[in-house]
Amino acid sequence: MVAQFGGVAAGRMDVAQLVVAAAAGREDAAVTLAPPVAERDPLHPLRGRDALVGELLRLCARESDGRVHVLHGMSGCGKTAVLLELVHRLSGAGSRRVWWVDARHAATFAAGMRAVARQVGLAAGDVRGDAADVLWEELGGSARPWLLIVDNAEDLRVLDGPGRLAAGTGWLRPHGCRGGVVVAATRHGVGRMWGRAAVLHAVRPLSAEDAALVLVDHAGGQAGAVEAARALGVRLGGLPLALSMAGSYLAEVHGMPGAFRDAGMPSDFSSYHRALSERDSSLNPARVIAHAWQMSIRLLHQMGFVHAGRLLTVLAAFSEAPVPYTLLLRPAMLSAVVSGLADLDGTTLWRTLRELAALGLVDPLDVSAQHGGLPCVRLHPLIRDIARAETSTAVTLIEQALRLEEVRVPPEDPQSWPAWAALTPHALDLLQHAGAGRDQLSATQRTVCADAAELAARYLQTQGLFPQARLEFERVLAVRRDVLGSEHLETITTQHNLASVLHDLGELEEAESLRRRVWRALERVHGAEHHDTLTARHELGRLLHDLERLDEAEAHLRGVFAIRLQTGGEQDPHTLAARHELARVLHDRGDLEAARGEYQALLAIRVARLGEDHPRTATTRHNHACVLHDMGHLQLAHDEVQLALAARRRLYGFAHPKTMATAHLLATVLHAQSRGEEARRMMEQVCEAGLRLLGAGHLQTRRYTQTLARFTQEGAGEPGEG
Repeated sequence: MVAQFGGVAAGRMDVAQLVVAAAAGREDAAVTLAPPVAERDPLHPLRGRDALVGELLRLCARESDGRVHVLHGMSGCGKTAVLLELVHRLSGAGSRRVWWVDARHAATFAAGMRAVARQVGLAAGDVRGDAADVLWEELGGSARPWLLIVDNAEDLRVLDGPGRLAAGTGWLRPHGCRGGVVVAATRHGVGRMWGRAAVLHAVRPLSAEDAALVLVDHAGGQAGAVEAARALGVRLGGLPLALSMAGSYLAEVHGMPGAFRDAGMPSDFSSYHRALSERDSSLNPARVIAHAWQMSIRLLHQMGFVHAGRLLTVLAAFSEAPVPYTLLLRPAMLSAVVSGLADLDGTTLWRTLRELAALGLVDPLDVSAQHGGLPCVRLHPLIRDIARAETSTAVTLIEQALRLEEVRVPPEDPQSWPAWAALTPHALDLLQHAGAGRDQLSATQRTVCADAAELAARYLQTQGLFPQARLEFERVLAVRRDVLGSEHLETITTQHNLASVLHDLGELEEAESLRRRVWRALERVHGAEHHDTLTARHELGRLLHDLERLDEAEAHLRGVFAIRLQTGGEQDPHTLAARHELARVLHDRGDLEAARGEYQALLAIRVARLGEDHPRTATTRHNHACVLHDMGHLQLAHDEVQLALAARRRLYGFAHPKTMATAHLLATVLHAQSRGEEARRMMEQVCEAGLRLLGAGHLQTRRYTQTLARFTQEGAGEPGEG
């Protein structure tokens, strides 16, 4: 059974599962609002866009017209490059705030706009169903100038949000801020789709002169005369992406020894033009890109990189997100399961990826936390569209990746987080191809997609992205029912995981109903003492505890503990989890000495087995500190909570529900030690983070605010829940 087992949270003292719950509708995909400035290449200046960039700069310099300015043009025309140039030229000018929101995916776009709302000062509680309204009310009254850039706005339905873009009620709309500017980039240049308040700016193909300059910039001075470059630029439709690919091709050819060049290989602008024209006389830019891509692949084949074309189609089978090639393109995996790559080894794979990057066909990305700290490559969306023929290859490689040691670690374990940060967008993309009515994948392949997506959803849940995790679990459940049926064990497992995230969201009654169905179903199939049945019953006990039905909770947890102890022994992780939940019950019943003893014993075991920086260790240490506070052992409580806070900061950062709860407990201990000023400062940080993350109306935020008020009045506070 693919499911989490209990003991991670800690009841009255550790309700991190409930902390984000009432933040209702937090659609927080992992996003950044920072412009991708590193994608601007200072070695290759932006050509032919001075007038457009100048117009945008003037918009930013004068009083705003309050309209949405739309850069529209075909894929590969350089819209993003224009936006990057605008940001670069504004970077040293004044105090303007700049937000860059990617609109390729609905979830991340909505999360990005909500992040903008929080950055302009709105509490997370105000950023709910009417988030667009309150955002634009706040932006309209901003005294500080700002620039909102929305890139990759290809599906305009994404921009509708709760209203309608064309009616001025969507996520983008007219505004009244004198210093505010909105710029969007899209393929769609039809005015009625954007509404009457939009101003359209066409990003057209480059002139022959500017196209020639782009070719020379990339190819160097040995590829022929400017006149020949101009003619080739016209033939390539003036499309910057095609021009940069052609120039990179010629630069690569000129880097080869003459003796290694095949006869007839294009080596300058004129011969490249002739070769391109011989294959097709059409000036369709998309077809030109395809031809330029094919010519680059032929060059690599002639250079001995015979796997280049097939490798590119493999990369194109994945989503638009960066592809973690050390996970998905292992040489042994590729050679074993992908046709045409049977003789591919690691050295050849690495050299081929480097040559694809040298020709501009893929973009290697630096190792960064944004994609799990793993090396990745990314295809331009247009090249991906051209090269993508099917998704079954991606399904096969995801299936292989799930068997890797670093991926087999449960998503709840921090050791797996780098891998799942990189794999999650690809797993969720494949799930879209496995839904009902999709016939391109077999039942087995659809099951693989569901397996990968369920693990990805568990990762999202671990990161606190509960609404998104719920959505993905529900999508997985639909596939499970369609492929396997409602009574299949994997379907029941998905229901178990869905109940878990409902618990996290505070949907306790709905979660209880689902928990009971799962427990009874597993009891019928496996019997009362089977591992999976016990896991389901354990989670039901935890839920009942959080519903404050302590007698019922204790009965279930003691039943689980007794069987776990008999079958696994005292040191078994599942036995320890049940023991931990019973300690929560002891604490809530007021038996502090017994609870303290249990937490001390559990802490010694978890530190020895898991280390300090494990979520379960930090939870147990937090709860132990809470008991010590309740018993009046303030210095011991202070020392213990400091260790718990340090661990949670390392695990999650400060702006995370669990870290804030531990900081709240520390402030409470400090106040009890008559260190009032330190306590107030800590609570001010907690309240600020709570308002930003959870919103003013959230249960925990209200509690933090009340605690700060009591501290200010020299009143006593209650210990925080972890």
